[in-house]
Amino acid sequence: MASDIDIRKSQVSKYPFLANYYYPPREGLSPRQVERQSAHDSARLSLTSHSASDASGKVGVITKEDVANFSGHCVLIRSVWLFTMRIWRDSDESERKRMEAIAPSIFADLGQVLKEYLIIAACRITDPAADGRKNENFTVEMLVNGFASDPETFKKLGGLYQRMQRLRERVKPARDKLAAHVDRDAVRKGKPLGQASFAEWDDFWSALREFVGILNEKMTGEPFEIDAGGVVGDAESLLKALAQSRYFETLLNGDDPAISKACLKLALPTG
Repeated sequence: MASDIDIRKSQVSKYPFLANYYYPPREGLSPRQVERQSAHDSARLSLTSHSASDASGKVGVITKEDVANFSGHCVLIRSVWLFTMRIWRDSDESERKRMEAIAPSIFADLGQVLKEYLIIAACRITDPAADGRKNENFTVEMLVNGFASDPETFKKLGGLYQRMQRLRERVKPARDKLAAHVDRDAVRKGKPLGQASFAEWDDFWSALREFVGILNEKMTGEPFEIDAGGVVGDAESLLKALAQSRYFETLLNGDDPAISKACLKLALPTG
């Protein structure tokens, strides 16, 4: 019998970007967590209805399926950004100390992995519409070009694309020489590459959010938001769980034998 995860994955399997999402099981979640996960799933799965209703709908060479797939990918990379910012940039001193005490290497390595992913993600969607071999890239510019017959929309989307290019120009050296490839000379010099301010990143996300919104309004007549519900809540739940684990350890190793025994019983249930 198919599991809940398999069923929900099959619903988006025909959309490559959406199929990359992992849907965790609901068992063991609190009512609040289930509600938050449902909102997150809804934001992702709603993309399928836009293209499934009329997959032949086009503006130029751009289909509703193209817009759904691109929108889904933007939800993903924006979600990674929001999670990364809450855990690493916006955490307070006590939260950072707690992460360092529990798993210093894991959090440091994960932060590096996510940083490189976000640089690559920003550059990937702002790549040219075609590569040197004339292969079509699934990018912002490709979508802009699909609206060439609609001058007003073409101008709006083109302006937003140019705003996104500003960040690309800043971070592309890091993408080219450290993230997507490893340049020997860059490694030897050991100098930071691709430095961009948070204000520049915020402007990139603002432009992308508006871009995706216009795409969906033109193709489906409906608004679309790339900020998926529940992402920051998930980060908060992680930080809360780390805090609770330290409190539990304090009680476990405390001076009260009864409390220590109760903690052991809770941690090691006999069934």
